Amino acid sequence: MQDTPIRPRPAREAGPQNLRGLKALVIGLGILVVLGTALVIGVMVKRLIAPKPTAVRTAALVSAAPGVAAAPPGAAAPAAPGRPFSVVLPGGAGAQVTGLAAAGGLVAVLLRGGQGSEVVFIDPRTGRVAGTAATAR
Repeated sequence: MQDTPIRPRPAREAGPQNLRGLKALVIGLGILVVLGTALVIGVMVKRLIAPKPTAVRTAALVSAAPGVAAAPPGAAAPAAPGRPFSVVLPGGAGAQVTGLAAAGGLVAVLLRGGQGSEVVFIDPRTGRVAGTAATAR
């Protein structure tokens, strides 16, 4: 056997035909980067300019919950967040709490006792009883 030298293949020439797809990809990704940066800057400007909710506006939204009457002017301010409160539930002697649920910004407490069932709605921001719903006795 005779040793024949191994000749490398000639390299493909890098011409404009071969780089057309790469150029399109780079341009497309560049456009995406510019659009993403503009979006982030736009959101930051909007948040800086937008008015922040005030306590009065927030209280109006809370009191406008369906089925709940609006608080009269001069009513007590809500309790500070994170502070505990105590409520005497109108269930009578022997009543038991058998269920809890969130209902439109309020806490609904289901009470069962010898006189029937009753749902008490409590505002967790103030600790006040916002209303009750009872079954026919």
